[in-house]
Amino acid sequence: MSKNSDYPKVMCTQHPDAASKYISTQEEPEEALEAATTFGCDEYMPDYEGKATPYHQNVQIVSKFIEETDLVPGKDFFITPRAPSAVQENRFRQLMVMMSIAEANQVALEYSDVQAINEFVHPMTGTVREIIEAQQHMVDVSELAKKEFGFSMDVPRIVPLIEDAPALLHAKELAENTILSWKEHFGIAPEKFRVFLGKSDSALSFGHVVSALSCKYAINGITELNAELDIKTGVILGAGSLPFRGHLDLKNAENFFTEYKGIGTITLQSAVRFDHEKGDAKALVKLAKARLPETPDIYSVEEKEELVNIMGIFGARYSRILKELGPAINGIAELLPQQRDRLMNKGRNGYSRTAPDISGLTSLCCSDIGKELENSMPAEDLRLPRAIKFTGALYSIGLPPEFIGTGLALEDTRKRLGETACENLLTKYYPSLKSDLDFASKYLNLNVASRFLSGTCLKEVSKDIGILCDILNLETRPEPSYNILLEMMQPELLQTGNMDEEVSQLVCSTITKMGKIRKALG
Repeated sequence: MSKNSDYPKVMCTQHPDAASKYISTQEEPEEALEAATTFGCDEYMPDYEGKATPYHQNVQIVSKFIEETDLVPGKDFFITPRAPSAVQENRFRQLMVMMSIAEANQVALEYSDVQAINEFVHPMTGTVREIIEAQQHMVDVSELAKKEFGFSMDVPRIVPLIEDAPALLHAKELAENTILSWKEHFGIAPEKFRVFLGKSDSALSFGHVVSALSCKYAINGITELNAELDIKTGVILGAGSLPFRGHLDLKNAENFFTEYKGIGTITLQSAVRFDHEKGDAKALVKLAKARLPETPDIYSVEEKEELVNIMGIFGARYSRILKELGPAINGIAELLPQQRDRLMNKGRNGYSRTAPDISGLTSLCCSDIGKELENSMPAEDLRLPRAIKFTGALYSIGLPPEFIGTGLALEDTRKRLGETACENLLTKYYPSLKSDLDFASKYLNLNVASRFLSGTCLKEVSKDIGILCDILNLETRPEPSYNILLEMMQPELLQTGNMDEEVSQLVCSTITKMGKIRKALG
């Protein structure tokens, strides 16, 4: 039986969240090497999801490790590509990545008897069928490789990435049904199995608190499953350094590891490696290797009911404001630097986000709370930037997204569910909320934000912040140098007619400098 401790502890990723460094696809094989030899990571994720990563990158990385280190890929260091979703992008790109996995394994097996790539990540997973279909295609590619190139490999296993709050609430069922369907379809249960939980996209769709709570709910569910099955499912938690995207950095490490007990692997994203103090990333990796995994407390039935109703309340408050934000932040998001080589957002090979199916959350809530959440959602899909640029854009106008809907939802929770539920949220379910908001408050400036927000939006956000200051004793004191840059942000500068090259460079430079001060682009 596999144990959680057998899994890698720190996965270095290609997330474009560093403010201070652009990394081209040509530099990424060297980045993988650096992840192992400089930072001490034990896993690297070549990323093909919505990204212009060349298919031969897997082979380049494996070859680099063979030629330049004593580390054996697949034994001393793990390479786990993220393939495109056949549903969200297209099947052709997914199959090409699978072929590149086979090629990388052929190169590795010519060097040693160790297979380099044993898993691959499937993004935006919604159903068991998606997982089984993708796994079957990996089986087909493995058989083709054996037929055409005369080598055999163990079929790399799929790692489903669950990225929206309603799906996270059903992570246990998804994992269990996948394992059962796997056994039925392929004749044997997977020898090892991991689930990847995403903080960022659930935050974008439902807000900071719902995202954190849904990840914790998922971790609890997987922990329950591990007690029930003969296979130990490992949990990867994808988190960035800003609170909205997970608050994973060295300074907040104690809060993070306590908050998300039960995970076996963290992601070390670009901002922590390149924007934070020298040595922080290496120290964080060392700490993660010492701490992970830790056993979480298991929620009771009553606690789960309370949690989902809290999530319904917070999701509704956030969604009401989100509907107003799209026009204000899309233009700003486009001015944030593109720190990795991405695909276009539109077209046949494009990549876009759509509004999530909320039934997985509303079905668990009290009927009135579920109905309120349904009514708060946009009538149609909002055009929003991806999570990193969404977060960076809001920080760039003085409105960290951690605040959106949070104060009013706290007040609603107290009124709808009682004082005890509110206290449970702050002390038991999410005790790190205050430290998250303390961090974000250094970059809050409602005077600047008011230039970009509608009157309705500004009124609601002002109430949020007033309530949070009262309940949590927050002090909103903007970081002085950051505040100077914030004051330079004027809506008229961002209007197409006024955006000449000189103004564009000034605004982009200002936005990038703010990212460097907060030590993450988004």
